[in-house]
Amino acid sequence: MLKSIAAGTLLIGLSTAAVAEDPNINPGSWQYDTTMSFESEMPIPDQQNTSTECVTAEDVAEGDAFINDMDGCEVTHRDMRSDGMDYAMECQSPDGTVVNMEASMRFNGDTASGTINGDMASPMGPVKMVIQMEGKRVGDC
Repeated sequence: MLKSIAAGTLLIGLSTAAVAEDPNINPGSWQYDTTMSFESEMPIPDQQNTSTECVTAEDVAEGDAFINDMDGCEVTHRDMRSDGMDYAMECQSPDGTVVNMEASMRFNGDTASGTINGDMASPMGPVKMVIQMEGKRVGDC
């Protein structure tokens, strides 16, 4: 569950709702490096991940760039600007795990970065997580 939530929150950068301003994101192949850190009663090692995604001009224009449909998740707040966005979301899995997240993303044309803070009420107890993301355009799709 943690990996899918982390991946989804990093890719949610924009939602399908109308975008007030076009985000400063250049289309192309994007590489994302993420680090997830956890604080809980049970030790959870930090997790690092690198992924690549193709972002098209249509994705950016339609507000669909970086979207990853996540079952059980709802964006509860979104403030979009050309240079970034802040958003909050709540996710609930079938096993009853609830995760509340707040994120701040920055867009700089060929780079993006962000921090996501999450609180999870899991069957194993409360978990706090912090996800640091750095993204860069690495070429054409």
